[in-house]
Amino acid sequence: MGVPHAERRGITARCASSAGLLWSTHQVDLTTVAVPHTLTHLKLLLPAAPARILEVGCGRGSLAAALADLGYRVTGVDRAAEAVKAATERGVVAVHGDVHDISGEYDVVLFTRSLHHAENLDGILEHAVKLLADDGQIIIEEFAWERVDHRAAGFLYDNRAMLVAAGLLDADHPSGDLLDAWIVGHNSLHQGAAMVAALGRVGTDLTTVTASILWRLVDGRGGTWIEPGTRAGDALDAMRVAEERRIGAGELPPVGLFAAVRR
Repeated sequence: MGVPHAERRGITARCASSAGLLWSTHQVDLTTVAVPHTLTHLKLLLPAAPARILEVGCGRGSLAAALADLGYRVTGVDRAAEAVKAATERGVVAVHGDVHDISGEYDVVLFTRSLHHAENLDGILEHAVKLLADDGQIIIEEFAWERVDHRAAGFLYDNRAMLVAAGLLDADHPSGDLLDAWIVGHNSLHQGAAMVAALGRVGTDLTTVTASILWRLVDGRGGTWIEPGTRAGDALDAMRVAEERRIGAGELPPVGLFAAVRR
């Protein structure tokens, strides 16, 4: 493994949790809801343990720790020093830096809701391929923000408003057209289709799996979860069930995205 250099740039760290739900200043841990959801979908794509996994954007290490518990050999990398410290304290081997600073060989390079921030999408993935063993995989957990339509925007922001009214979340509610607000807030990120296309350029045997994810985005970038965490987790799980039921009925688009390619 190489030595991290802070001046390098690639993926800008945003999240403080590898499962995708931000921890608030109250440290409300909602990964008990998010991590099992992620694992359910990852198990469809991952090789058997004890495969070597590099998690890019590992955050506080909740997913990495869960994968280690399943027998995988996991190394995390994240540009947020505080998150790496927290991951290390929970027993995860974690590096403060950028994926470009990593060397060595892995069976899986796993991007957990971090690839959409990449400044050079093809460059990041080309480096990731170099880290793979023969027949290794790049796997991403992402959201295809461009799939959000008026129905999905209404579902997300209406649920946000209810969580705020219930005293579980402190977050702004957009004024004006909800879909326009969603687009304005996300059009600087790589689209899901662009990430899948980039994967196809660096690997073979492309596999994609759709999933629910609006429930994991309901807090927004500046939202703060409020104690107690158990009630917030229960509310999010109920929102997940509702989203998945609507996806199954064709009433919402599946915005969540898992994809994998082989070297």
